Amino acid sequence: MSLQFGKTLIGKGHPVFVIAEIGINHEGSVETCAKMIEEAATAGASSIKLQTIDPERNYAKDTYSYELFSKAVLSQEETARMFEYTKELGMEPFTTAGDFKTLEWINKLDPSGFKVSSGLLSCLPIIKKAASFSKPILMSTGMADEANIQAALDTVKSIGNDQVALFQCTSLYPAENEDLNLASIPWMEKRFNLPVGFSDHSIGTAAASLSVAAGAVMIEKHFTLDKKLPEYDHRLSLEPKEFALMVESIRQTEKIMGTHDKVLSKETSDMRDQMSRYMVVATDLKKGHILQEEDILFFRLNKQSDAPLNASMFRDLIGHPLRKDMKALDAILQDTI
Repeated sequence: MSLQFGKTLIGKGHPVFVIAEIGINHEGSVETCAKMIEEAATAGASSIKLQTIDPERNYAKDTYSYELFSKAVLSQEETARMFEYTKELGMEPFTTAGDFKTLEWINKLDPSGFKVSSGLLSCLPIIKKAASFSKPILMSTGMADEANIQAALDTVKSIGNDQVALFQCTSLYPAENEDLNLASIPWMEKRFNLPVGFSDHSIGTAAASLSVAAGAVMIEKHFTLDKKLPEYDHRLSLEPKEFALMVESIRQTEKIMGTHDKVLSKETSDMRDQMSRYMVVATDLKKGHILQEEDILFFRLNKQSDAPLNASMFRDLIGHPLRKDMKALDAILQDTI
C-alpha cells in the first residue's frame, strides 16, 4: 500500500511524508513564498503545498474567501518558479486548485500530484479532472462521511487512476483536541485499503506525533514565517523552528513505533540470552538418576557458551535419566540427558 509521489514513496515502511502547507500564507508575495520554501526545506519538510485558487473562478464576490484570496495570488510564472525551486531543494511541490482552467496549467508545471481539499471533496467534477492527469491524488476528508469518501474514490478510480491517499482532517480553524479523531486513521486505512495521513489544524505539534502512532503515513501542517500576522492561516501555523521540532518529534515517534511485526534486534536477542532462566540441578546427582521436578532450579547464568537448556524445556526433562554425574548447580546441557 505505497504511493509514488514524485520521487518519493508514501506508505507503510517509508518515512512519514511531511508537508509544509504554505497555502496562501505568502499573501501574494513570491519573495515571501521563496523564503518559506527555503525555511521549510531547512526544517525537514518532504514537500510544500500551495493553494492555487483563482478567486474569479471560485468564489462569489461578496464572500470573505473572495476578498482573502484576491490579495494572495501568485501568477502562473511565479507558481512555476516556486515549483522549480521546491524541486531544487529536494522537496515535492503540489497544490490545490478549484477550477478546470487552473488544473490544466498547474498540470503543465509537473506537480508531484494534486490535493483535493475538504471543501472540494464533494465536487466530483474537479476530482475527476484532477485524476485525469494520471498523477497521485491526496484527498482531505474534513467534511466527509464514509459515503462521501467512497463517492470521491469511485470518481478517481472510474477513469483508471488508482493513485490515491486520504487525510484524516477536521475542518475547524483551529481544531480542538477533542475534535481531531485520530482513531479514524487506522479505520480509514482498513476500510479503504489506502495510505492515510493527518492534515493537522490543531494548535501546536503534539497531535502530529500522536497521529503517526495511530498509523498516519503523511502529515500536513500549515507553515508560516510569523504566526502573529493577521488573517490567512498564520495563527494555526508553525514557524520554522516549531516545524523543525515537529519533524524531529515525528522521526522519533517513527523510531519508537518500530515495525509491524515482532522481530528481536540483535541487541535485544543478546539481552534475552543474558536475562533468561536456564536449568541447573539442585543437588549432587549420580549418573542414571531419573530427573524429577525437585531436582531442577531455574538460574540466570553468567555464561551460555556451553548452550545450557532453557527453562522452556522443563517438562521435556522430567523422567529422563542423567548420562553423567552432576554436582549441585551444574547447568543441564543437551548431552546431560
